[in-house]
Amino acid sequence: MREFAKSIAGLSAAEQRTKLIETGYVMPHWPKPWGRAAGAVEQIVIEQEFTAAGVQRPQYSITGWVILTLIQHATADQVSRWVMPALRQDLIWCQLFSEPEAGSDAAAVKTKATRVDGGWLVSGQKVWTSGAHLASFGFMTVRTNPDAKKHQGITMMVVDMHAKGVEVRPLKQASGGAEFNEVFFDDVFVPDDDVVGPIDGGWTVARATLGNESVSIGGGEGGAELAASVLVGLLDAAPERVPGGAGRVGRYIATQYASRMLNLRSVSRAVSGGGPGPEGAITKLVGTELGHEAAAMTTAMAGPDTAFLDGAGDVAGRLAMSHRGMSIAGGTSEIKRNQIGEHILGLPRDPLIR
Repeated sequence: MREFAKSIAGLSAAEQRTKLIETGYVMPHWPKPWGRAAGAVEQIVIEQEFTAAGVQRPQYSITGWVILTLIQHATADQVSRWVMPALRQDLIWCQLFSEPEAGSDAAAVKTKATRVDGGWLVSGQKVWTSGAHLASFGFMTVRTNPDAKKHQGITMMVVDMHAKGVEVRPLKQASGGAEFNEVFFDDVFVPDDDVVGPIDGGWTVARATLGNESVSIGGGEGGAELAASVLVGLLDAAPERVPGGAGRVGRYIATQYASRMLNLRSVSRAVSGGGPGPEGAITKLVGTELGHEAAAMTTAMAGPDTAFLDGAGDVAGRLAMSHRGMSIAGGTSEIKRNQIGEHILGLPRDPLIR
């Protein structure tokens, strides 16, 4: 392991990625042959050795959790078509779940798919779709049986984001960027070969994707957490601006480590074939709250420089504008607390949720 890390440290990012894919280190917790089916201890060792050697694994974000779901639920033909190109970063994926009336309640899907010869015609709207303007394919929930119960009439499909009838409209953010989009589908044809899992039985596949998403965000990928070294550097530069700052940074680092250890438990369950567990709700919630604390501390440390998106206030300014959104992205904090209460603490189900 150590020698391998040293041997690729001097390679270009593309060459490193190729070597990591060939050896399964690109996603060590994934099942073989895509990963190494690494347990928690092995994952920690891998990260330590790679960090020491200066090797950084590719960050796949949404593509990563979608592709893991395909490995878990797709056919052999679908896996052969989509997984390796995604690992090589030749394909970018987006997740088409949220709708104007189906946000936290992801099963309230209204985008419909109508059976036609050889496949389906999809019509409807998705919203808050990260990276849709960059994606090659989208992994989407559609309603194939309007007469079935809410969770039983859903099917998972893969849609070509450049197909006829797909329209992507960027949503402008406070920062001036447009990471999110609304996506419209007007009789978009999806062949039968691009249906993932059983017809009307897609909610299980969707839940796997949502679980993989929580684990990914809870592990720091795509969330608003901040590297401890950045906080320490900002504190050292202006220690007088944050009374008790060393203690706050210390608590942040301790919570971050505890969250990552819990995240490894979720990953280990997935490796053993159990799928993402309820711990993902905790790590996602904690990751969100760490993002809030990081924003509060960096804003205090940067002072008036927070108003500028360059120089000393760059990190603080960007966190200040983005961290609140993580309370919604990947499942709202309120929904995550409900999941923790019901599935971990054994509390009764929220009577307002049907």
